[in-house]
Amino acid sequence: MKKTFCMTLALIFTLALSACGKTDSPAPAVSGNVPSDTSVVAVPPSDGQQNQPISQAGTSCTFDPALFGGKLQSCAYAGNGTLLVLADKLYLYDTGTSSVLATAEAPLRDFEAQAIDGGYVLSGMDDSGMMVYIYDSSLSLNKEIAVNELLQGDFVVSETGGVAASTDGKKLVFTAMGGLYLYDLGSGSLTTLLDVAQNAGTASIRVSMLNGAAFAQDNSQIVFFGSGSSIPAVDGEEGFSIHGSIAVDGSGLKLTKPSGYEMEEMQSSVSRLFFPQTFTQADGTLLWVDRATGSANTLSFSAGGEGKDGVYSSEQGNYVATAVLGSNLTVRVYDVASGELIATEVIEDSDSTYFNRIPRIYLLDEAKTAVVVLGGSISEIDTLVSTFEFGA
Repeated sequence: MKKTFCMTLALIFTLALSACGKTDSPAPAVSGNVPSDTSVVAVPPSDGQQNQPISQAGTSCTFDPALFGGKLQSCAYAGNGTLLVLADKLYLYDTGTSSVLATAEAPLRDFEAQAIDGGYVLSGMDDSGMMVYIYDSSLSLNKEIAVNELLQGDFVVSETGGVAASTDGKKLVFTAMGGLYLYDLGSGSLTTLLDVAQNAGTASIRVSMLNGAAFAQDNSQIVFFGSGSSIPAVDGEEGFSIHGSIAVDGSGLKLTKPSGYEMEEMQSSVSRLFFPQTFTQADGTLLWVDRATGSANTLSFSAGGEGKDGVYSSEQGNYVATAVLGSNLTVRVYDVASGELIATEVIEDSDSTYFNRIPRIYLLDEAKTAVVVLGGSISEIDTLVSTFEFGA
C-alpha cells in the first residue's frame, strides 16, 4: 500500500547497535556519539542463538544507527545485503560488516531505489515533479533527469512505481497519466509503448490508467499495473484493477483482470513482483508475478484481513512480511515459495504513537533478518529501530 510511515524513546544502550537476531544487553545511556533522535530495540534471539558467535551463525546482519547523523527516516534495498539509509544525508550501508561504504547529499525527502549494474537509480517527487538520480557504486551522481520535462505534456503522478530501471541500467520506464514510456539512457530516445488516449488495450480490456511498472524476463518485458474497463462496455460496471505485460519493442501486449482483487501498488524484488491490495479491500491474500516467467500466483496469509496495515517484500523476493497494528506491532514473515508462516514478532512500546502509523520493514534474504523502522516520518518523535531473525 502507499505507506505513510511512522517512538520518543530514551537511549538506553551503551552500544547503539542491534546485532540482527543476536542479544545485546541493555545498559546506561550512551555518551554522545549516537544521534539523539534514533533509538534501537534489541529483540531476543531464538533458542540456540543466545551465545552463538556471529561468525558461526551464518550470514550476519548488523544495523548500527550510531553511524548515521540526525534522524533516521527510511531505508531502501541496495543489493547484496546493503541498504541505502536516509538520515541527514544518504548513506550506503553494509549490514554484514556494519560499515558505511559511501555517502552523498540526500536528493529527495523520500524515494524509491533500485540497484543496477555498477550503481543505483533513485526516483521520487520534488516540488517540480518526478525526478530520477543515477549514481555509481560510490554514490557519485552521474545523471539527473526531470521526468515530467522529458515527457513534454504528460507527467508521472505515482510516487511509488512511477519509474523503473532495467537491471543493466540502460533503460528506464515511466508510467504516466497518458501512457507507458520507454527511455533509452544511451541515445536519449523516448518511445511510447502504450497511449491511453488512443484506447490502448486488447480485444476485451481497455487501459484506463497506469500506476506502476518494472522490467522482467531479462529486461525484455515490462510488467505494469493500473486500472481498466471492459470492451465492449458493461452497463453499471466501474473501472477495475489490471496487470499486464508488453515487450520493450511494443509487441505482445497482455492484460489480466484479477477477479475481485484491487491492487494498491507494485513492489519489485529481484525474483518476484508483488501486488498488495488496497487496504480497504484486503482479504488476506497477495498476488505476485514471477519476474523470470511472468506466471501469476497467490500467497495466503494466516488471517482474513491481514495485509491492510502493510505488506513488505524482501530484497530477493523469497519472503514477505505483514504488519498488524493495534496496541503494539505484530510482524508476520512468510516464505513465498511454500506459503508457510515462518516467524511472528511482537514489538511493544509505552508510546502508542509508534503504532498509529504504518512502519517500514526490510527483509534481508541471506541473513534472514528483519529491520523494522518506526517513527521515521514523524518529526516530533525519535526513530525506533528493531531487528529480529526469521527462518531456520
